Amino acid sequence: MRTAQKGRGNFVSVSIPEELIKEIDKILASHKGGYESRPEFIKEAIRKRLEEMKALAK
Repeated sequence: MRTAQKGRGNFVSVSIPEELIKEIDKILASHKGGYESRPEFIKEAIRKRLEEMKALAK
């Protein structure tokens, strides 16, 4: 895992299996969900999963 500092804070690079990237690209190509980029889709997916996990921890 690598970290990089950008203008808005620190970022971490992760590897994602090509199979998942292909599925994300299909969603992006269909223009469903309003996502414009892989990073936007992935950040939203992580945020939603974290919310789910927090709800389960209560």
